[in-house]
Amino acid sequence: MTKKQLFYIRVSRTQKEYLVAVCDEDLLGKTICEGELELYVNERFFGGELVPLEKCLEQLKIASSFNIIGKTIVDAVIENRMVSELAVMWINCPDNGKIGHVMFLR
Repeated sequence: MTKKQLFYIRVSRTQKEYLVAVCDEDLLGKTICEGELELYVNERFFGGELVPLEKCLEQLKIASSFNIIGKTIVDAVIENRMVSELAVMWINCPDNGKIGHVMFLR
C-alpha cells in the first residue's frame, strides 16, 4: 500500500478575493534554490490544513487567484487543464529535484 500524497493548503477570503495557496507536503519550510534564485516555502503563507489532492483541486477551481509550488501539485493542475505548462516557472533544485511554481490570477 502506497502512502497517499498530501498537500498543505491555506485559503484566504475577502469580499472580492478567494486566494488559495498550496504546496507539496514535503516542501513546507524549505528553501528551493537554483543558482542565484532562492524561494522560501513560508509556513505562514502555505502552511494550513493537510489535505488530499482532490480537496486542493476543488478549491483551486473556485479560486480567484492561487499560488502553488511543488512538482506533484503543479503536475496535477496541468493535468486538470487549470494552467498551461507554459505558465510554470520550473526550478531545478539540487536537493529537491524539479519543482514547479505557479501564480495565477483570474
